[in-house]
Amino acid sequence: MVQDLNGGDDTDASFYAGLLVSAYAVAEALTAMGWGALSDRYGRKPIILMGLGGVAISSLIFGLATKYWVALLARFVGGALNGNVAVMQTMVAEMVKNPDHEPKAYASQPFVWTLGGIIGSAMGGFLAQPAQFYPSLFPADGIFGRYPYLLPNLVSVVVIVLAIIQGIFFLGETNPREKKPIEEHAVEDGITDERTPLRNPRQSMSALSHQSERPRFMEEGLPVPVEQNFDLRRTSFGTLHSIKLPTELQPNRPEPRTETFKGPAFNYTVIMITIALLLVSYHQMAFCTLMPTHLLDKPAAPHGNLDPRGGLGFTVHDVGKYLAVNGVLGLLIQAFIFPIFVEKVGVWESFCWMVILYPTAYLLNPFLSAMPDALVSPGIYFAMILQSFYGIVVTPCALILLKDATPSSLVLGKVNGLAMSACCLARTISPPVMGIIYSAGGSAASWFGCAGVAVLGIVQLLWVPRKHKSVDHVVVDRALLAKPTSDQDHAAGRENGDALER
Repeated sequence: MVQDLNGGDDTDASFYAGLLVSAYAVAEALTAMGWGALSDRYGRKPIILMGLGGVAISSLIFGLATKYWVALLARFVGGALNGNVAVMQTMVAEMVKNPDHEPKAYASQPFVWTLGGIIGSAMGGFLAQPAQFYPSLFPADGIFGRYPYLLPNLVSVVVIVLAIIQGIFFLGETNPREKKPIEEHAVEDGITDERTPLRNPRQSMSALSHQSERPRFMEEGLPVPVEQNFDLRRTSFGTLHSIKLPTELQPNRPEPRTETFKGPAFNYTVIMITIALLLVSYHQMAFCTLMPTHLLDKPAAPHGNLDPRGGLGFTVHDVGKYLAVNGVLGLLIQAFIFPIFVEKVGVWESFCWMVILYPTAYLLNPFLSAMPDALVSPGIYFAMILQSFYGIVVTPCALILLKDATPSSLVLGKVNGLAMSACCLARTISPPVMGIIYSAGGSAASWFGCAGVAVLGIVQLLWVPRKHKSVDHVVVDRALLAKPTSDQDHAAGRENGDALER
């Protein structure tokens, strides 16, 4: 696509393609924390729906681009409008109430992300330039002939619109700020006939009995003696289905609470875990950049000798095969191995062990050129599996630790946004830095540099606290925190006893 936008010139095509990738990451790094803070204030659901809308708009502009700067702008807009990764991580943290279920929950998002990446990449390859590959279906003078990359982006837009519709109707809000509206002070009795049970539990009246000091005859039967001159000896009375209580008889209920957090959102533990995520993201992205380059680069030394500067001389087809197999293995690790491993080892222990072992995923690669031919492919797969396993385990564990270190759930979106901004910044810086090292020192220098950053992560691990100090600066405005009276406790106890009898 970059070559087509540049008029077929493949000079520095890889550089311009890298700019398209970096534009999205830079924009996301600049805006992720802002989107997280907005989700803390206005809710997770609207931010996610807005993010999906932003991705749809940027995808449509990207597919209609005929100039490189338009495509670059579309990528930047897509990254700026999409804060969904951090917000979705926040929703996962808020939905999981049992800590034992956190590893499985946190593994679901990268699993779906990887699966979507595989499907999306295949779809883009099959649907791009349809007028050239499927001329019987898409004429050259049609819209898909003028815009050869519109079709895959248009399919993406349709999928995103379906996701937005699904989110509107089925996605629940998890933000702890969201409060349910207080029900009106009315007692509903429903439609009563000869089939109605005599002791039918009534939800609204049960809720009332826990917060009211009124006698239980107001709940157990009719007529209700609201007036002082009510005559119990009269021979007839009407059946009431709903009672609107006077203001002076309505029970006192707490007003809606508006919770705010006044303390620092970024405590020491949050900052240390964020730095650990930054370092991990840096050398993870470096691996993703270096491995294809190393496989494709021509050897600089005779076959079978240690080659510290050149590559392995594989074809594009071979590289695609390695990456495809690695993607499938990554899915299997995420779905089956990761939850079991973390459940047995523990979140903190898994995080520490992966950080400590991560350099081993990079130290084998400089010596692949000196291996016998029969061991080169197994060595490549072994290095890829190690890197995938370490990355799949360490990132969700770090996010779980980050959630535990967050001083209040009211700022969880902001904290996750900070972590996402740091990760995006690391992914933006890593490819050009590794490219400079590869050009100046060769493949071995790049791999050792990548391992050096992983070793730096081990050193930084010494400053990551295992347990954080809880900080409680939550201020509750207009909250009724009065202790229940003895009559209220007595009424609640009677109601619970009746419920057990039923």
